Amino acid sequence: MKRIFLTYTLLLILTSLSYSQQKTDSLYLVPIDTVKKTDTSKATGNIDAVIEYSAKDSAVFDLSKQQLMLYNNGDLKYKEFELKAAVVILHKDNSTLESYGVPDTVKAGKFMGTPVFFEGTKKYEGEKVTYNFKTRKGNITMGTTEMEGGYYLGEKIKKVSNDVFFIKNGRYTTCDKADPDFYFASPKMKIIQGDKVIAEPVYLFVDDVPVFAIPFGIFPNHTGRSSGIITPAYGEDATYGRYLSHLGYFWAVNDYMDLAVQGNYYTKGRIDLDGRYRYALRYKFAGSLEVGGNRTRIGEPTDLDRIFSDDWRIALTHNQTIDPTTSISADLNFMSSKNYYNNSSNNMNDLLLQHAISNFTLSKYWEGTPNSLSLNYYRDQNLETGETSERIPSAVFTRTQSFPFRSKNTSLLDLKWYEVLSYDYSAQFLYQRNKSLQTDISGTQTLVKDYRGGLKQTLGLGAPIKLSQFSVSPFVSYNEIWYNKSIIKNYNSLDSQVTTVDVPGFKAFRYFSTGVSLDSRIIGIFNTNILGIKGFRHTLTPSLSYNYMPDFSKPFWKAWTSYTDVNGRVIPYSYFEKEVFGTTPVGEAQSLGFSLGNIFEIKTKPNDTTENKFQVLNLNAGISYNFAADSLRLSELGLSYRTQIGSILSIGGAASFNFYKYIDSVGRINKFLWNTDRIIANLTGFNINVTTSFQSEELSTGKADTGKVAKSEEYIGIYSDKPPNFRIPWSVSFNYNYTLSKPSPSTFLKSSNIMGSLSFSLTQNWKLTITASYDIFQKQIEAPYITIYRDLHCWEMNFNWIPLGAYRGFRVELRVKAPQLQDLKVTKETNYRGVF
Repeated sequence: MKRIFLTYTLLLILTSLSYSQQKTDSLYLVPIDTVKKTDTSKATGNIDAVIEYSAKDSAVFDLSKQQLMLYNNGDLKYKEFELKAAVVILHKDNSTLESYGVPDTVKAGKFMGTPVFFEGTKKYEGEKVTYNFKTRKGNITMGTTEMEGGYYLGEKIKKVSNDVFFIKNGRYTTCDKADPDFYFASPKMKIIQGDKVIAEPVYLFVDDVPVFAIPFGIFPNHTGRSSGIITPAYGEDATYGRYLSHLGYFWAVNDYMDLAVQGNYYTKGRIDLDGRYRYALRYKFAGSLEVGGNRTRIGEPTDLDRIFSDDWRIALTHNQTIDPTTSISADLNFMSSKNYYNNSSNNMNDLLLQHAISNFTLSKYWEGTPNSLSLNYYRDQNLETGETSERIPSAVFTRTQSFPFRSKNTSLLDLKWYEVLSYDYSAQFLYQRNKSLQTDISGTQTLVKDYRGGLKQTLGLGAPIKLSQFSVSPFVSYNEIWYNKSIIKNYNSLDSQVTTVDVPGFKAFRYFSTGVSLDSRIIGIFNTNILGIKGFRHTLTPSLSYNYMPDFSKPFWKAWTSYTDVNGRVIPYSYFEKEVFGTTPVGEAQSLGFSLGNIFEIKTKPNDTTENKFQVLNLNAGISYNFAADSLRLSELGLSYRTQIGSILSIGGAASFNFYKYIDSVGRINKFLWNTDRIIANLTGFNINVTTSFQSEELSTGKADTGKVAKSEEYIGIYSDKPPNFRIPWSVSFNYNYTLSKPSPSTFLKSSNIMGSLSFSLTQNWKLTITASYDIFQKQIEAPYITIYRDLHCWEMNFNWIPLGAYRGFRVELRVKAPQLQDLKVTKETNYRGVF
């Protein structure tokens, strides 16, 4: 601060010397409309920065009082300080700044040009501002200060240090209106910037109406995490009574971890307790551990409608990059039953949850090689039945296509026959533990555990050959599976019961297939100039393949056996039908397969310098013929199609056709429909999906509706009324799905539904969203969901309504937008338990 006044003194001395022969008065007025001056003197000792000042009307120097006065839009800058006001006075003798506004000649009692003071990024406003550069203390009369996303207003704000303020008759709000919608008021407030706000007493005003009061308050006043009590919410539940929810404590342990513990208490007999531990190290790892439980005791033990339950949940997430080639990803969820959510949650996604999925994966690949390794733990828990399926673990090693006879310097333009030979290899170890429901003779269901494991190895050999426009690719696929147990079925002729017995011991079996494929690609281009279309392009990708596989169900391969029932029938079964990788394929296969892909494209005339290309239709077909089958050798014909009409409409689907005669009591017989009924094929399956979406220009261009009428719409009606504005931002999406399954001409299953979503804003502050699905055959609406949002400046209102279904109900919430005041809200909601 000393440097500023040294500069100012030097400036006054230079000014007095320049005009000593012309002026004898101690005051010198610069009578021009705009005065702008920069003192760049740096010859005096400690001066290390310039002083800039300007005024619209005049700058006055008073040498006797050592004052600089700026009138009308005064602006003074030094280092990180800047002061703007109608009148600015710099006092050299006490190192202070004084500034204030001038009376408004139009609005009585109002002031113009009130001071705005900047200290770095901090901003202070008021009717009068005084500030001492040396002590860095100041006072603001009827001032406003913005800090940490909030506004502090007071009759008088006194700065006693760089981070400590005292406010008389202060108010705090996150609303930026001159007359805020809500605020906390206190006659005495102390602000410790970056730490806390202390006030006593504290009143909450909504629209200048007091709502509640507390004797004193200590509130955090800084960004980031901080330890402290988690503010609870009070309410009422139709089943559990009045409650106090999420009361707890948050502990910011350090920059890398934190811990939160909170609970809910219900007056009718329920207690919840939850804890969450989080940790993170940037670019290395991050994760969390959540543990929760609830205990419910409603009614007496002898009551038929009593609710007695103890439920728990454990959730763990972890993501870590060990090195550029190794990573870990974990998302584990364990819970006692679905009652954990039914008793404690009103979230629709939680209530509809049917399975708790856990997944842990360690991935590793070796840079510069085709090798990779993956270790996985997976658990699927059915929350309705209690059944579980676990893989503990699954380990997969993969070596992708490799060429053993190529060197690093081999030229790809002139490969020898042995250099195109390739192989790929994979090995998977899987140990599985299942818990499934089984029903005994009396009809009682119990959960039965089953443990199975095995190792599967797959080796593929290939030798692709290029012949003119064709690619010939012979291949061999070999599979070998090892198990630590197998089964034997025993048939009891007395009661005709079959018992299955596990037989421990190492068992192995093998199966393979071989074949060759012939592929090509044909492109046809047709130039035209019709309706702006420059050309058509049709791409054909025919493929012909032959596959051979022996019948591995024969005794020679030692994977299958049989037993004879009481009627003398031979019932085949496999030793490995219950194992994790299954057993060998059944039946010999000598199949010839043919597939044809079609892609239809068009090219339109160039727009400016860019040509537009569109894919009109993608149509694929496939069929095969098994020479080794004793009947029904021709497979079904499968078709799939997809088309996109600009960005408006997307259509896709599939169909299947069978060529053999069907008899109700027998099924498909070995006679073609053409020979019996002069019909080529029966439709056995069909599916179509149509998706479309539209939106207003304001949404598609990202421009908001300003409510202004375009030039072409500016006209005056008979009664001088402006035309109505129909440009409401909106978006609509539809999805139609139809599925038909016909295993026989007289039996079919079909479904058809329409899903839609509509979102629009009636005004700038009102938004409505409606989503629903309609089942055409059942003639009922499914899963409708309606949301209404209202922007109330610093408040917001959300109304969510589910009019139909098991979880029908509504939720209305009015809350403050500011995240630091997220618990300042009023909520009313219903769910399947009632209104609360």
